Amino acid sequence: MKIWSILAGASLSAVALAAPAVVHAQDNSGEIIVTAQRRPERLQNVPVSVTAVSSDILKSRGLNDLTQMVLAAPSLQSGADNNFSVRGVGTSAFSNSIESSVAYAQDEVNLTNAGLVYSFFDLAQVEVLNGPQGLLFGRNASAGLVNVSSAKAQLGKTSGQFDLELDRRPTAANDSYGIVARGAINVPLGQTVALRLAGFNEYQTPLVNFSGPLNPGVGNELNLRRFGLRASLLFKPNEAFSLYVLGDVGQDRGVLGLFDTTYRSLGAGSLNAAPLAATGITASPGNLTLAGNRGYYRDLDRNGLQAKASYLFDNGIEISNIAAWKGFTRKQQLDTDGTGSNGADINASSTSFNQYSNELRIALPGENRLSGQAGLYVFRSTLKETGQIAGNNYFPSFLLPSYPFCVGATAVSGAFPPTCSVSNNYFLGFDRVVRQTNDGLAGFGQLTYKVTDALQFIGGARVTRDIVSIRLVQNQQHYFVPFGVVEPGRSERVANTNFSYKLGAQYNLSRDLMAYGTYGRGYKGPGFNNNEVSTSASLAIKPETNENVEIGIKTSWLARRLTVNISAFSSNFSNYQVQSFDLTTSSFVTQNAATVKSKGAELSVTARPVPGLTISANATLLDSKFGNFPGAQCYPGQGCSTFNAAGRATPLAPKFTGTVDVNYEFNTAHTVRPFIGANFYHRSSMNFTTQPYPGTTYGQSNIWGGTIGLKADNWRASIFCKNCSDQRVPGSLGLESGDGNSGIATVTQRYGMNSFRTIGLQLGFNF
Repeated sequence: MKIWSILAGASLSAVALAAPAVVHAQDNSGEIIVTAQRRPERLQNVPVSVTAVSSDILKSRGLNDLTQMVLAAPSLQSGADNNFSVRGVGTSAFSNSIESSVAYAQDEVNLTNAGLVYSFFDLAQVEVLNGPQGLLFGRNASAGLVNVSSAKAQLGKTSGQFDLELDRRPTAANDSYGIVARGAINVPLGQTVALRLAGFNEYQTPLVNFSGPLNPGVGNELNLRRFGLRASLLFKPNEAFSLYVLGDVGQDRGVLGLFDTTYRSLGAGSLNAAPLAATGITASPGNLTLAGNRGYYRDLDRNGLQAKASYLFDNGIEISNIAAWKGFTRKQQLDTDGTGSNGADINASSTSFNQYSNELRIALPGENRLSGQAGLYVFRSTLKETGQIAGNNYFPSFLLPSYPFCVGATAVSGAFPPTCSVSNNYFLGFDRVVRQTNDGLAGFGQLTYKVTDALQFIGGARVTRDIVSIRLVQNQQHYFVPFGVVEPGRSERVANTNFSYKLGAQYNLSRDLMAYGTYGRGYKGPGFNNNEVSTSASLAIKPETNENVEIGIKTSWLARRLTVNISAFSSNFSNYQVQSFDLTTSSFVTQNAATVKSKGAELSVTARPVPGLTISANATLLDSKFGNFPGAQCYPGQGCSTFNAAGRATPLAPKFTGTVDVNYEFNTAHTVRPFIGANFYHRSSMNFTTQPYPGTTYGQSNIWGGTIGLKADNWRASIFCKNCSDQRVPGSLGLESGDGNSGIATVTQRYGMNSFRTIGLQLGFNF
């Protein structure tokens, strides 16, 4: 009752401080339109739990990427290394050799690596689809899907838009500032061709301070620079045929929110205590200072090209084909120990990733008694990655060439101590070269049959064939303490065939009252552990499956001025793919948890009691736990190496999350109209790691936001506030692996742009 009282109070108090009206993709009657089933449909008629957020509301609230999107979608949570969960289930791993349980699709193409994901610009809307969605959306979406739709080129219309955002955040000793510029132009090239060009450029100054002088030639890009360009061309010579071609290019520079890790607490006897003290850093929740003597940078370049050809026959049947290539290259380095001394100064990698996909689909008319779609999907990805973690464990340099460390020593054949007979490159470390290919082939279909005008049955299936191969070379350099085994070259191949499906029924009592129930099986394909900890154990990670039951009701009242949607779900995951730190081998390992059980309920309410006023509330009540996980890794100090984590909450799974938005636009006789608004986000306590250490759990979050401004038909100006009370909610918490090797529990933290009060100015115009 306390939670609901908070939300109710937020709703009432926010009426006096409303935000700009939420505008989603709409049909002529003002209904919200989503593509949760790969075709435009009324949200109130789709038998799927969906949160849809328009481009306008994303911009007005300053939600510029997926990590900030969590403030508008209660079922979505984010953690370290661009990991996300939906309904408490995701893939808490930073490995490139497995895909995420929460899939990401943009413009009908699944992007299977986080390196392919852009910041938000020139969008139509973003949809968070809860539950397994892989049947219709290409690949691995066993937990859910983020579905992003870009604004499309339009025939016969010259138009454009531009918006500018200026931000200020009170971070460390100096405030952090940011600027985001976005623009788009649509140009007709004759009567049958249209071109749309869109782009953005963003710069954010660092959230953390750097302690100590920079060494010559060592760069620290603790800021963030991002830009992207997208060009789309529509060719539509008649009503039947269309060709849509889209190309994009982009860059990310800097480590803000990703590698700018600081120390939150030190375990007793921490190896990092003296080096931190020497650089003037005190571990605490408010610590926003790090150090390093090997640099921090992240250079990522993206490219992509896709084309969709569609033909609509006179009988309403449509055939379409989408071919796509997406790729990125990335070079990055972080000083792992975060101090001015050499504990583990090197954590560097170079990655190249490319994916190719083709989907052929045939769709039946939506208004027919029998409707639906079927298709064939072909996929291939190639991953090339080299990486190394290395350092001297804080030992003085004069000791390292001596026995027994022998770091940088000259090898003496047959020598006996105290003379070194070996020569190590570093005191401790790990290196690898990974080559991986992933081939997939699938046939799918989903049909809906209307038994009566009110009752319809849903049936769908997908047969998937995955073939994944890896080549791993590991620890070819020499370390006094190596992480993992020495592997001159190991190749493995795994293949799997899966049958996933969906069955359900939908009953429309009226246009304003619909109930549904579905039962389905989601699937996420096999992968590999890219760190070999045993010469006898396989690198393969088993496929993950999800048996999901969902029931829901969608209602509209008072001439659609009030909508209330409720859903309840229960998901049982088998062979859940998860990553944790293995104390025995001092390595991060990916493994299969036996089972995970996730159940809960979701509520969405939208009210428009008077013209100009919109009140929206969304909530997720969740219980997500490991059902059986006998091989879970213990945290330092737990007194074990592994244990059964049955009954413990999964990472990124708060019991309750809720949002409230209140929007009011004044109705005046003038062309210039004022607007004012507020929003509120509440999240109960949440653990960030698989290992159940209390220090990696953060208590409840209460984040307020608001905006005030003026708008006319072709321009808009506003001042906004995010996290107005400046609650320092970390973007992630984790156990520091260096101390973990010694059985000491030290906690590190990363803060993101949601973590600080942000005051901003927005200007925009369109023509």
